[in-house]
Amino acid sequence: MRTLPPLLPLLSLIAIGACATLPQSPRGDGMARLGEATRVGSQTVRPLSVVEDSRCPENARCITAGRLIVATRIGRETRNLELGKPDASGVTLDSAEPAKRTDRRILPGAWRFHFSVITP
Repeated sequence: MRTLPPLLPLLSLIAIGACATLPQSPRGDGMARLGEATRVGSQTVRPLSVVEDSRCPENARCITAGRLIVATRIGRETRNLELGKPDASGVTLDSAEPAKRTDRRILPGAWRFHFSVITP
């Protein structure tokens, strides 16, 4: 019975195909992790990277609140969005988690952002 060896290449192709990832449609709740797309109004928004995180750590006392700036793909353009400030298209980075702390570094996979859009 030599039927098993001819099946091995076919089984290998099936296993490799099962590992392929399909593009995911954007979330619709305004929440996104780095690299993940979400819909806000008619816009597709994708946070790409944290450009600046000078927020005051939650376990420290600061003179200024600091700011958080996130490079964000909005449609086909990449813009730097500052936390709490709407850009020209009305897209606003509303919140970002986790909070900054002095005793730990925020890893890229831990970030979660919420976006909204002001529509006229």
